[in-house]
Amino acid sequence: MVDYMEGVYRRRVPDPGGELHAPPGRSAAARRRAQADIAHACERMSVDPGFVRLRRRFAIQAGLLVAAFLGSYMSYLLLSAYARDFMSIRIAESVNVALVMGIGQFLLTFVLAWAFGRFSERAIDPLAAQVRDRAAGGARPHPAARDGADGAAVRP
Repeated sequence: MVDYMEGVYRRRVPDPGGELHAPPGRSAAARRRAQADIAHACERMSVDPGFVRLRRRFAIQAGLLVAAFLGSYMSYLLLSAYARDFMSIRIAESVNVALVMGIGQFLLTFVLAWAFGRFSERAIDPLAAQVRDRAAGGARPHPAARDGADGAAVRP
């Protein structure tokens, strides 16, 4: 995704046969100028420290969650393949370790999705709003970053 995001601003000239995305009714020079302005704005945004921090946080967060899930899933698979004695230990009447770990994979998926949403809400969304506001030229703070009248943080 990062490569995709970085590749957008570098394309100053439309693809051969591609259309310029400028408002219709303008001359070709005006459309090219508008396209160049958009590309310049994207280029400025790609080197913005806030945008770089946002990309880094997202990459770290996504990488950690994927690593946690794959580590858990691979350990489950490896234990199923090579530790059959351990996996066949009975916990209850007809419940063994393999069944508990298999159901635990589903539970872990939901927990990781919830954790991803919570962390994104607290760490990534306010930063994305700041970057979006800066890109739009405004200096509006994100509602989550403002304090309410009673001093408590306001959630969007």
